[in-house]
Amino acid sequence: MKKIIHRTFFIWNFEKEIAWLNEMSRQGWQLCRAGFFVYEFEQGQPGEYQYQLQLLRKTDPDYLAFLEETGIQVVGRCLNWIYLKKKSDGQPFEIFSDLEGVLRHLDGVLALCGVIMAVNVLPGFANLANSHLQQLSWLNLALAAVGAFGFCKLYLRRRALTAGQDLHR
Repeated sequence: MKKIIHRTFFIWNFEKEIAWLNEMSRQGWQLCRAGFFVYEFEQGQPGEYQYQLQLLRKTDPDYLAFLEETGIQVVGRCLNWIYLKKKSDGQPFEIFSDLEGVLRHLDGVLALCGVIMAVNVLPGFANLANSHLQQLSWLNLALAAVGAFGFCKLYLRRRALTAGQDLHR
């Protein structure tokens, strides 16, 4: 049996998305496909798989082959986000082996939030003076504000992680 769920997660809430996917797995629903706000699940054994998300800076076939060799499957893509699953083995499913890897990943998501801000704030302000494009301008500025909110949340998270790193030195 299959189930399709439409759900929205902001890019800075990727950890909530991971938690939700793992909760679906615990309920017996295993992710078989993911895209823009669409998740397709099939009925399986509860907790059979664990899930992770990763933002790739570029698609690297060697990296994807390495993941496959380690028992990790790519089950979906959404732009440069990849949805990963592996059989549950009682251990946490971690992609990054150290804090530096986590920080590089956060830097990539921060950069994406920055791009969202930039591509919306510039036309937003540029079109404010044009009465025909004023509604579109407000939409651009609202999207820029949403991107800025996410950027700030991620920046504070990154800062907290690096502060913790400094404590251990």
